[in-house]
Amino acid sequence: MSGISHPAQLLSSSLRFLLTASLLGLGLALGAAGPAAAEGTSLDCAFGSKASPFDVITACNTVIDNNDSSRADRVAALLVRADAHGKTEGRMTQALADVDRAIALDARNATAFRLRGDLTRQGGGNLAKAEADLSTAITLDPKDAVAYEQRGIVYTNQHRLDRAIADYDQAIKLKADYAQAYSDRGATYYLGGDYEKAVNDCNEALRIEPDRARTLANRASAYKKLGQLEKSVADDDAAIKLDPKDAEYYDNRGLTYQAMHDYDKAIADYDQAIKMQPRANFLTNRADSYQFKGELGTALEGYDAALRMDPNFALAYNNRAVVFEKMGDRAKALADYEAALRIDPGFQSAADGRRSMRAEIAKFGGKALPALTAPEQHPAFDCATTRLAVEKAICADPQLGVLDHQISDTYARLLSASGSRSAEALRRAQRDFIAERNAGFGRPGYDLRLALQKRLDTLQAAVR
Repeated sequence: MSGISHPAQLLSSSLRFLLTASLLGLGLALGAAGPAAAEGTSLDCAFGSKASPFDVITACNTVIDNNDSSRADRVAALLVRADAHGKTEGRMTQALADVDRAIALDARNATAFRLRGDLTRQGGGNLAKAEADLSTAITLDPKDAVAYEQRGIVYTNQHRLDRAIADYDQAIKLKADYAQAYSDRGATYYLGGDYEKAVNDCNEALRIEPDRARTLANRASAYKKLGQLEKSVADDDAAIKLDPKDAEYYDNRGLTYQAMHDYDKAIADYDQAIKMQPRANFLTNRADSYQFKGELGTALEGYDAALRMDPNFALAYNNRAVVFEKMGDRAKALADYEAALRIDPGFQSAADGRRSMRAEIAKFGGKALPALTAPEQHPAFDCATTRLAVEKAICADPQLGVLDHQISDTYARLLSASGSRSAEALRRAQRDFIAERNAGFGRPGYDLRLALQKRLDTLQAAVR
């Protein structure tokens, strides 16, 4: 059986359909502000210069190569040139070399350590080294809000979310109008499952700087998690209007349309994203929508294309396994789940799928189970009339919708087979579950998918 989830969400044994792999596929991204302006340099050799990076580098060369330049001017020019190299594709090595030279000349320059730490992070280097440099920068200049914000990004990338939040808090305390820190803290709250706080921080960032496309995309993802899909689409639209050349924004809106079950619009957005920047996760997302339309052959072709582009894309193997499962080919489904686990041994969704397929093959052999009918792929209640936030969230996520339908179906079968006393106990347990679900939804750390899956597991165990 299959479902759709937002990226970064692990799926259950009966719902093994993941989407994207990038932080923005989630709809999220972290940015960083540039260093403070250097003084004592000439012409365009200054942080924040409007000149092109190459012109900045040329101007800084003049200062660095001038024997009459003071040590302070040479250090400043090296840092500005390093920043310019960092903004130029393929020049990260030169950027880091310039910062190393600057630190050799001035070992107490906070800006130099801050810049090296951030460049190390941006270049995909050792996050521990990036953290160490940013911590040194903070020790040298405890009032540097940017250093706290940049270390917060490192902590977020290390999944040390509490430390990241603390650093963003300090950055905002030092600089009340720090839009980037609000945006990045919102992204971190999102990763921690606190979507209300994520929206609030995005609101604050956009109040300070209304034209932040990335923040709009981040807020769209948080709205999607809260089941507020109309607001999510509006933010996606605004992000695309501000930056129509960013393929990820089209992919992000495609995910929203997918959550609304408007698969044709989702596919159109994925088409645009793929046209602009062919990527395996975009191809996988498009295949997901075709799967939900029931066009399994086209979905299979999409996953195949994604895996040709990235043979180590575990999510595509996982998703393709779902299609094979629906086609009744358990052997191929099992092979794909195993392939996903070879690439990512911690991939819980694939582990659940492999366990399920092994059990089904042992029990049924090559016999195929009936494919899911259309009603079984949606919640048991009417999404058009519901007003509860938790039910809106279930309607917004096909993965959760399938879980809800399975819970309702299994509960009904158990109820019909129970005696009067056991039936009353079953009704009471179901009422308690729904009350706990409604009360828990939206609270920090509450995992709706996990709660639904646990309830389904309990009911299915009673059937056996």
